Amino acid sequence: MTEIIKDNGELLIRKACPEDAAELNAFLRTIILETDQFGFESDEFIISDEQQAHTIRLFSVADNSIMLVAVLDNKIVGSLSFRGGSSKKFHHAGEFGVQVLREYWNLGIGKKLIEHLINWGKENKAVYKISLRVRADNENAIHLYKKLGFKEEGILQNEMMSKGILYNLMYMGLMVN
Repeated sequence: MTEIIKDNGELLIRKACPEDAAELNAFLRTIILETDQFGFESDEFIISDEQQAHTIRLFSVADNSIMLVAVLDNKIVGSLSFRGGSSKKFHHAGEFGVQVLREYWNLGIGKKLIEHLINWGKENKAVYKISLRVRADNENAIHLYKKLGFKEEGILQNEMMSKGILYNLMYMGLMVN
């Protein structure tokens, strides 16, 4: 899916491919430094390019998982990964994470990635529910998720610790089938 965004830039949202591994890893290492909302600390993201390529391959063959990248001017500026459950009882449901480089915030890239996921989920007969966890103090993200139809399902008390500070996470979900 290609769309025009700010300054006539052409944004392409597509499935990640193994050839994206090195650039995707560099992107994720940058994200870790730009925000403390991401689930890794900078010293613990030790995924090799080969491991990332393997992970992308696993996502591409699973019927209930997808990994997307947002590409602007031949550069990965956003990513989203949705992983469905691995057992029969949880195969229909999964959780996603979405990231956008700070310099590309407020251009609608995260929203476009999530919309792509929702559309994929509606067309995917294996997926019934899309879920996420978000820091309860991340009001902008929560507003976006609610605007896209996600419902608050609960608060996970003191679920995340960053730089010695405990944060509550909000669990949100959307039924797509």
